[in-house]
Amino acid sequence: LAEKQGNIPFQVMAKTGIGWLQLDMKQFSDALSWFHKAANTPGNDGYLPAYSALYSNLATTHHTLGNTDSALHYIRKAIDNARKHETLNYLATSLRIYADILLHQKKYPEAEEALKEMVQIRKNADGSFFVNYDMSLLAHFYAQTGQPKKGIALCKAVIDSAHKSGITTQLQLMYEALAANYKAADEYKAYGETLEKSKAMQDSLYTMNTGQLIAALQSQNEIQKKENIIIQQKLDLVQKNLLFYGLLTALFFAVVIGIILFRQYKKRQQLKLQLFREEEKRKNERAILEAEETERKRIAADLHDSLGAYAASIASNIDHLQQQATPENKAVLQELKSNAQAIVSQLSDTIWVLKKNALSLTAISDRLKLFIQKIAPSYPAVTIDVWEEVETDEALPPAQAFHLFQIIKEAVNNALRHSRCKRITIKLISNAGWRLSISDDGSGIMQSTMVAEGGNGMVNMKARAAESGWQIQWQTAQPKGTTVIIEPTTN
Repeated sequence: LAEKQGNIPFQVMAKTGIGWLQLDMKQFSDALSWFHKAANTPGNDGYLPAYSALYSNLATTHHTLGNTDSALHYIRKAIDNARKHETLNYLATSLRIYADILLHQKKYPEAEEALKEMVQIRKNADGSFFVNYDMSLLAHFYAQTGQPKKGIALCKAVIDSAHKSGITTQLQLMYEALAANYKAADEYKAYGETLEKSKAMQDSLYTMNTGQLIAALQSQNEIQKKENIIIQQKLDLVQKNLLFYGLLTALFFAVVIGIILFRQYKKRQQLKLQLFREEEKRKNERAILEAEETERKRIAADLHDSLGAYAASIASNIDHLQQQATPENKAVLQELKSNAQAIVSQLSDTIWVLKKNALSLTAISDRLKLFIQKIAPSYPAVTIDVWEEVETDEALPPAQAFHLFQIIKEAVNNALRHSRCKRITIKLISNAGWRLSISDDGSGIMQSTMVAEGGNGMVNMKARAAESGWQIQWQTAQPKGTTVIIEPTTN
């Protein structure tokens, strides 16, 4: 749910919680995996307070596995984070884990300082339950590290304070810690007396809870008796009217079944009609496609036989005229020849597209390579590369293929004419979707210049992309130059 809603804090908390459960079940590898998933949740930079709990859990897991260096690394990060964000409960918990790691390293002074700070934080946070619990941990620490006098003094002070304040829910923990310190001090008489007090307190708590439970059960039993009487009365009333309601129910279900059967029959008839209409629609669509295909091929043949031949003839005649032309007319004839050659090239591209039912991206790339071979001699100082990373060779309808090819040609021509570049790189990537980019290392193509060129500039390229359902954008390349990117609006 958190991933669907994009809720980063809840994602981090949920993954941390799963890891904690794996840790509790002693599945340490799975626990580490989930903790790292939480740490690597995308967008988690804005949710730093949750990291104290995450890092402390990572530290606990590594400490359990005996990875002391990793445990210290993560617990220090947990402590630093909790201090930075002033999350006191997280800080106290992290200090307790830190003290346990130091205790295993026999760094007793540092462990004692961590436990003392933990207790002070709990007091400031006014958490009476945790204060007594943490005090008992500190007292056990004194017993384990050969400082029973400190432990005995601490336990007696906490027990006395608890009796005065009336908060005695955690006193059993303190009596257990006091007994451990008496034992460490070889005061076995006091040790036995303290164990007796702890046992008596446990029995008292059990007796109190048992009495409360019995009273609750008796009360519940009386309530249940009254409810049984009411239920029996209702049952008698139901039995008296059962036959009448049964007849009404049977009649109701008969009507409902009749309505359902009629609706099912009506739906079957509507479905048959819908299937018939869809089949007719498919037949019409196939007929239209076949007609369009026939017409497209006819147009391609007409263009090739008529306009193509005329344009080629014009170019040939111009060559003949240039041999007899005066110097003043040669420039005009050269311009006419260039225009005629452009017409022939454009017709060739159009006929190439019209002859195909569909064109793959690699086929467009191959055609692009032929175009580069033609123009390369005119720009000897520029290197033009074509890179393909095609896993799925997607096929495009003829119109889209034509638009894509023309956009690429226009982008290459603009880079050659305006950017003063040394290299142009065309990259085609196609897997789940496709993406095409044209990059140069020049000075950059100014948008104002491209717009000023009308149909041969940015406006024309945008129009072709919009008509094909693509998005096109111009970006500054690194370290310099321009990149044109074309890709479908949705892949």
